[in-house]
Amino acid sequence: MSSLDAIASLDFVKKLQAHGGEVYLVGGNVRDYFLGYPHKDLDLIIRKLSYEQIVSILSKLGTVNKVGKFFGILKFRAKNNPDLEIDLSLPRVEKSTGTGHRDFDVDFDPNLPIEKDLERRDFTINAMAMDLTSNQLIDPFHGSKDLKNKLIRQVFSKAFEEDPLRMLRAVQFASRFNFEIEPHTLESMTKHAALIKTISKERIIEEIRKLFLAQKPSIGFHIMRKTRLLGEVFPFIEKMIGVLQPKKENEDVYDHTMKVLDASRVASEMNRPGDLDIMFAALLHDTGKPNTHRFDEKKQQISFYGHQIVSKKIARRWLNDYRATCVGVNTDRVLKLVEHHMFETKAYYSERAIRRFVNKIGKEDIFDLIDLRIADKKGGRYPDSMKGILNLRHRIQKEIDKKPPFGSKDLAINGHDLIALGFKPGPLLGQIQKFLVEQVLDNPELNLKETLENLVKEKFGSTS
Repeated sequence: MSSLDAIASLDFVKKLQAHGGEVYLVGGNVRDYFLGYPHKDLDLIIRKLSYEQIVSILSKLGTVNKVGKFFGILKFRAKNNPDLEIDLSLPRVEKSTGTGHRDFDVDFDPNLPIEKDLERRDFTINAMAMDLTSNQLIDPFHGSKDLKNKLIRQVFSKAFEEDPLRMLRAVQFASRFNFEIEPHTLESMTKHAALIKTISKERIIEEIRKLFLAQKPSIGFHIMRKTRLLGEVFPFIEKMIGVLQPKKENEDVYDHTMKVLDASRVASEMNRPGDLDIMFAALLHDTGKPNTHRFDEKKQQISFYGHQIVSKKIARRWLNDYRATCVGVNTDRVLKLVEHHMFETKAYYSERAIRRFVNKIGKEDIFDLIDLRIADKKGGRYPDSMKGILNLRHRIQKEIDKKPPFGSKDLAINGHDLIALGFKPGPLLGQIQKFLVEQVLDNPELNLKETLENLVKEKFGSTS
């Protein structure tokens, strides 16, 4: 919903106004309105009505959830528009009482001027309100001017001290909107970078997820590097800086990783550009290089032998520490992609070799791994040389379309069939299935029930 008139005409807005309430569109909604971005939910402030009055009025029109009564906040879904989530609050002021984001004294007051509420917000572009009665813009900190000039500017000097997460919000806003961070704000971020460690990992990973929505997430990482946030949140990425590699002259692992990350967001050759798992794999795939960097005197070249294994260990530790699953990351898939990203893409792959490759990675992940390699090549010496990897993808798809067996689930006999042959449940069944998979990967035509039963009897003997 992007039209102010459409918002102002909503039944619940009119009802609140009819009872004497002043209704304001605030924060990101106003920012996105001026940027021309649509939004799925609404963030409103209600003046001149008490919390209890608002609840009483809205309860007749839909579902009210008193999620933050202490803060004067509630959520609302109207009966006639249940897909639209609305956040409503009374104007409030907050005073920090500690280092945690919950360490605040909160004072909400229906008669508090809207300008006082806007004072507590993070950046000027988020500190605007629109009166839905008059369509008047309330902009005490000149956020509209900063929007026009594409600037991220803190509203007050202690913004990052009160909530250090705002530093990462500045990073992802600057990246997503392609804005600059105003010099004093950037200086304040650098000064307070270490405070990011006081923030819960769940809140941090959510901002990283939003950063990955940017067309060029590398912009955010460059800002983090400049402000010292990089070493606080991604120490293993900071270690890449200055570690040269032979892909490109004078290019370090950090530069390469940023190119791969950007490519994983937008590369048209990929099946799923912008997929969260692939993007995290792109970010983490070379994290083991600083630890495995060697110069081979004999060959006179740099090597990173086994870096993918070290990268997997680093990735597992970080993803688990930051609870990446809470933003929808499939950690196991990311780790698989990181571990196996060094596969060969030679043209002489036989059909048998392709089947074994699919068996090793799994049909459900094989094309994500191909996507990661495409992004990796985009960040390499020859970013437009895609013939080999695209041909391999085509051949994999062609082989999958033939529907040969790729694993134990595709076998013409299962565990119950083996038990019916007289084998007892236990490790031996797994050994038999592994043996049969090996046979059918090389010769798919063997995948017939009677043929497999005969192979089992020949190899493991008859139990009858």
